[in-house]
Amino acid sequence: MSAAAAWLRVVPADPPGSTVLDEIVSGRFAVDIAGPRQAIEQAFLAMGSGLMAGAHLLSDISGAHRDMALEFEGPAFLQGVAQISRLRDEVGRVLEGITTGDAEIARLAETTKQVRAPLEQMDSAIRLLGLVAVNARIVAAGIESGQSDLTAFTSEMAGIAAEAKAAVRSIAEVHERVCRTVAETRRTQTEFSRGHYRTMAAIRDRLDEDLRSIEAQRAQAAEHADKSATLAAGIGAQVGEAVAAVQAGDMTRQRLEHVETILDRLADAAEADRLARLLGPLAAAELGATHADFVAEVAHFVEALEAMRIDADEVLRAGTERAGRTLAASGEALAALVRDLRSIGPLLDDDARNRETARQLGEGAADAMNLMMSRIDVLERTEHDVRLLGLNMAIRCSGLGDRASGLRVIAKELSGVAADTSAAAAQIRDILDGAQKTVADTRRRTAEGGGVEGDPAAAASDLETVLDRLRAHGATLAEACPRTIAILDETAERAHRVSASGDGWPALVARLETLGGTPDPDEVAAFGDLLAGLRRVYTMQQERRIHDAVLGLPTPQGEDEPPAADGGDADDIDGFLF
Repeated sequence: MSAAAAWLRVVPADPPGSTVLDEIVSGRFAVDIAGPRQAIEQAFLAMGSGLMAGAHLLSDISGAHRDMALEFEGPAFLQGVAQISRLRDEVGRVLEGITTGDAEIARLAETTKQVRAPLEQMDSAIRLLGLVAVNARIVAAGIESGQSDLTAFTSEMAGIAAEAKAAVRSIAEVHERVCRTVAETRRTQTEFSRGHYRTMAAIRDRLDEDLRSIEAQRAQAAEHADKSATLAAGIGAQVGEAVAAVQAGDMTRQRLEHVETILDRLADAAEADRLARLLGPLAAAELGATHADFVAEVAHFVEALEAMRIDADEVLRAGTERAGRTLAASGEALAALVRDLRSIGPLLDDDARNRETARQLGEGAADAMNLMMSRIDVLERTEHDVRLLGLNMAIRCSGLGDRASGLRVIAKELSGVAADTSAAAAQIRDILDGAQKTVADTRRRTAEGGGVEGDPAAAASDLETVLDRLRAHGATLAEACPRTIAILDETAERAHRVSASGDGWPALVARLETLGGTPDPDEVAAFGDLLAGLRRVYTMQQERRIHDAVLGLPTPQGEDEPPAADGGDADDIDGFLF
């Protein structure tokens, strides 16, 4: 038999718990608690950071949904729509102006043509007056000398004929110029109408359709915002529960530190063997309760995360799809509006030039009409002078007897010339009166339609601003939603892993229980100060109750759980963030 074997036979076996006590005194036992504690602390810090990041992203997502709807209530959108409404009305007025302008110019062209016939009649009458004046001079020359008044008559007749001829020539020249101007304007107006009327009518109809489409998008966006807000509130509540559950990690950390403090007191005690019978069961009870609560809290945390993952995935994907549809439909409608607005600008510029042409026509035609009217006044005076000359000649011829028979014929002819001149002048005046009314209508129309109330460029700029913002909100959703889902997935996986951190604690509890049984009241009293100091270390009422129950101490009256920190409204993500 060897010496070692003999020594083994004579050395008594270690009492129960002595190995555990040695590990506690050496600090090795606490390492088995500190390691999981540190892992839990790091894991819950990471999960808390992930949840806070997810909450921030959810806030961004909710804001993007809300802001997409608010874009349809913002000043840029409302100003753009108001501009479009004015432009649509302006296009309608332009179309009416084109139709009215065509009719006015056609009527003016027809009216100016009507002047030609009475003007030719007037020209014939005046030429006849010139011939009569020549014949009168010849006849008067055949009558015996001394009849100076006859010479005066014939000279006056020639002067009247010359003045009337000049007036007719002036009217004819003005009339020809007006006819050319009206014909050119009518051609230009016809080309403008042919090239623009149908296009502008189509744009007006499209503006109507675009405005109806935008109004529908506005209503849809509002509905989408309400739905997204409700769903976001539900997700926010679940985030709140998850954030609250993260506190379980901090509470577990504190309780494990308190168990380590109990073991440190035991390791430092002079009477460790004696104190172990008190602190061993106490540490076992505190660690066992910590393990039970940790398992329950982590299970609740994992359950909350899983529910939130499922709901968030469904809500975020559905919300992103709805936002995508809204963005696509709104973007298409707004882009169509912008295209129409861009195309209508040059057309309105062309219309402005066309109105300016019509205005110039009106001004020129008005001046020409006034000039022709003044010449008509000359011709009407000619008719009066011819009648008076014929009357005076008839009176003079009555005193000359048969010698004045030729002059009597001339006097009668003058009466006919006067009648023809009067009829032609009256007809021309009536025609010019009608033309002046048409010119006045044209001038009034061009003056009333001279200002464009809507600004196509400004409206297009406003709508492009809205469209850019909608795209930015869509980009936020496209980026934030997948990131949020990924963060929640990662947090859930981390929670599953951390749940195994306490698997070794039941074995530690069993080993600690070997240090002693039910504490002796006398021993409890003997170490009263040390035990009271430990009790003051605890931060949770549950720890104090376990302490009192294990050591057989009464719980002080009125000792309540400290109030929980206010986490804010569970439906308000910002309440958890800030």
